[in-house]
Amino acid sequence: MKNAENRIGRRRRRKRRRRRRKRGRRRRRNQQSLHLPEEIIEEILSRLPVKSLLRLRCVSKTWRSLIGSKCFIKAHHQNSIKNPCFPHQRLIRVTTKYDRLEECSLQSLLRKRLISRYSLDNLEITTLLPLQSWGCCNGLFCVIGLSKWPERVYLWNPSTRTSKKLPEISSPGYVRNYGFGWVESSDEYKVFVLLVDYDYYQGIGNSSVGKVYSSKTKSWKTIELCDDLDYCWRGGVFAGGKLYWRNYGDKEYIIFWDLKSEVFGRIELPFDHEFCTKWYWFVDVLGGLLCVLCYIDDYTRVIRVWVMKESWKRVATFAHLVELLQPAPLMVGRKGEILLNCGSTLLVYDPGSNVFHRRLDVSYDSRVHVESLVSPEDL
Repeated sequence: MKNAENRIGRRRRRKRRRRRRKRGRRRRRNQQSLHLPEEIIEEILSRLPVKSLLRLRCVSKTWRSLIGSKCFIKAHHQNSIKNPCFPHQRLIRVTTKYDRLEECSLQSLLRKRLISRYSLDNLEITTLLPLQSWGCCNGLFCVIGLSKWPERVYLWNPSTRTSKKLPEISSPGYVRNYGFGWVESSDEYKVFVLLVDYDYYQGIGNSSVGKVYSSKTKSWKTIELCDDLDYCWRGGVFAGGKLYWRNYGDKEYIIFWDLKSEVFGRIELPFDHEFCTKWYWFVDVLGGLLCVLCYIDDYTRVIRVWVMKESWKRVATFAHLVELLQPAPLMVGRKGEILLNCGSTLLVYDPGSNVFHRRLDVSYDSRVHVESLVSPEDL
């Protein structure tokens, strides 16, 4: 009887040992299959959205250090720009009441009838409402709060929910022109402001001063201005290391300021504006390139869009459309769709059917940006 029990006990122990050995071999195989070279892990992480990366920083100290490194931030931003499916591209808009910020996915704007909107009311930057945007570059916004005097200028990354207040501008006056951009060679961000004195609007004086903030020096400095800039009243747009403005003088052209050399210049328009008496044109950025949109307000109601590559190239023409209020192109989709900001409405133009699809109403200002991990606190 005891021998039988001993045999049964030995068999059970042998089975348990075999099961443990199998589990151990299976565990070792899984560990070997899950092991990836660091280069592959970094490449995978650099293609993820910002929100996912912010959560993954808690995995380990190694991942936290990797995600916060300058090389990784640059690689992640480059992958976000090159991705044709727009998973990292968002739209920030301010409602017409100036008291609400919303974020939208470009995929939902272009592809879906139901638009995914997320409120940004829980951010610290919303305490500055109403806001005015001075430009967007590499996922960073330069915004100014209009609720208090003097106005406070901030650099803000809506993806990482971080912001930084810039030093106050020493010279008082009205802000009549502005711009925000980036110098790639020195990895330097610059904010441009054109100020005019308080007596200018009363006809007493006409003095103006240009101020530039640099992320390298972390301070404002005064620069020399060109006379043509006095006829530019809208904010400058950034493309290719330069800020561009529309000139409103007798002869109309485009004024630019090179952020690296800090010199002014001009570019001629891609069209002859004398062919029509009722026409309007605007300067903007489309796909990272300088863009000019011309709206001919006659019986044809034609809108033409040019972009600057090596030379001017017309990329779109809209014909026989209803009247649009200052249409500004925001981006171009994979199938040639163009997202337009028209006054308080966002429209999507379908070139195949020559039809506009209404997307969002009650919008004061809209900006398309690519998500990035660039921290304003490090600038």
